[in-house]
Amino acid sequence: MDRITNSLDNRRIVFWEEVARDGAQAKTILSGKQRIEIAKLHASVFNQNGPDHLVFAAGFYSIGKEEVKAIEDLAENVDNCYLAVNCRSSKDEITNSIASLKNAKYGRVAFVSPFSERLCSVMLHKTLKEAKESALNMAKFALDKAAGMPIDIQLAAAFDGNPQLLGELASELHELGIATVGMGDTQGKIYPYETSEFLRIVKQNASPKVRFSVHFHNDLGFALENNLEAIRHGIYLPSTSWLGMAERNGLLKTELLTFLLSHEPHLLKKRLGIEGENLFLSNPNLKLLPEIAQKVSQLTGVPIIITDPIVGTGVNTISTGTPFVDTLSFQPFDPDEILGIRKKVFVTQLASSRVIKEVSTELGVELTDNQIQKALIHVKEKAYQLGRSVFPEEELLQIFKNI
Repeated sequence: MDRITNSLDNRRIVFWEEVARDGAQAKTILSGKQRIEIAKLHASVFNQNGPDHLVFAAGFYSIGKEEVKAIEDLAENVDNCYLAVNCRSSKDEITNSIASLKNAKYGRVAFVSPFSERLCSVMLHKTLKEAKESALNMAKFALDKAAGMPIDIQLAAAFDGNPQLLGELASELHELGIATVGMGDTQGKIYPYETSEFLRIVKQNASPKVRFSVHFHNDLGFALENNLEAIRHGIYLPSTSWLGMAERNGLLKTELLTFLLSHEPHLLKKRLGIEGENLFLSNPNLKLLPEIAQKVSQLTGVPIIITDPIVGTGVNTISTGTPFVDTLSFQPFDPDEILGIRKKVFVTQLASSRVIKEVSTELGVELTDNQIQKALIHVKEKAYQLGRSVFPEEELLQIFKNI
């Protein structure tokens, strides 16, 4: 049984994780050992249900022998999620991709086929009509070679093609036995309203049994909105990537979508118009999200920035007045309770007497009210003199002791 298609048939969410396929955008590279570490950690977010909720894209076969070796390493060492090999629409690559996963407990191969007139001409030197027939023939070949291994297809530049034709093709592919039909916004240019209209037409012209996936690039910043539109249309297989990496401006951040779909699931009917309480077989462990994000940042050298949602270095940090007094009025959730990110108070030019009192006490220095006011005046003046906002703890200790 393909646990991924079983999840999709039961309207459960499945992530197609692309972090190991980055290279074009952030210019990163992950060894087989590093991919193994990330894949295992990611699957553990879903507890014992990793194979029901995660397809980890292990690599792209055509890159070369070193990439194939990394894929084979994952196949031998990762048994708590599905591993997918991406390849071009080539009989040799499909055959070899299937072989590279011979030791995988949960393996699948996804071949790419173009779906816009422009890309069909560039990639296959065919018209869209000819490419459609080619995709069907390649699907038959792949399914015959797979010996039961799930085969997926990803239609590149799908959103530049004809949605009616796409729906019809998807139905034919499903009838052949293709597990999922992916639709890619290859240029990253589609707006959310366009997405919704396109998907509406696709689904009108496709069998209700077709399992679709989506792959939205974030060039215009619409990856989140477009994926949510797809989910609202009943497409529960989004392509995401940790820290949003993977090609050009990247994909939707895995950590963000995981949080949005699993925090307060009972409210998703109101927020997205979907039934949220059955999206996961067990409650995801959200406290692993910051840990995995930090690990990916460490391994790739891609920094986590202050304003990154969910895992940013500014999450649960406070430096000023009213938010200090009533933190939850200024946050959408409690980062300590939900993510395990402890509150951190910084002294900056925005400091209040309450901030000075708490930080000085944490540093082991008890100040009088008069000393607190003097320290407050001092840090504000010095911040503007230095053109620097945050005071390091060592510097604060000296200020508090010398007041």
